[in-house]
Amino acid sequence: MFGGAYELSIDSKGRLAIPAKFRDLLARHFTPVLVATLEKRTHLLLYPESSWRSVEAQLLQLPVAGNRVLQAYQNLLLHNADTLDLDSAGRILLPAHLRRLVNFEREVYVVGRANRIEVWGRALWEEQNNAALDMDEDMLAAELGKTQLQL
Repeated sequence: MFGGAYELSIDSKGRLAIPAKFRDLLARHFTPVLVATLEKRTHLLLYPESSWRSVEAQLLQLPVAGNRVLQAYQNLLLHNADTLDLDSAGRILLPAHLRRLVNFEREVYVVGRANRIEVWGRALWEEQNNAALDMDEDMLAAELGKTQLQL
């Protein structure tokens, strides 16, 4: 559902404008409420609230008893989840604690990834995109040959 990459800036108050295309999708299919969390220091995850409830339920079903890795992962996503409302200008206030945990400053890419939106620091986003563009074609063909993907 969400797709595209938009180069934006976080303002001095920690606000981020959600691209109009994403706001339109939220208005048509969801509510103007996002849930922000993270799973790595590389980027933030933004889910429409109703989609987050599904992810949250799956996280709560993880077999965490006696499994420190799954417990830590579950805690990371759930403990850092924060509900964000879009303001009248279509912006969200990114919580300070989340901004401190990720490796980016003001210049970001807001990226659609099917069921969610991701916020990446500009430098890391460009580095990862360039690495994918420069990937060895034979190695990629071999890996894709192991899948059912048909474009």
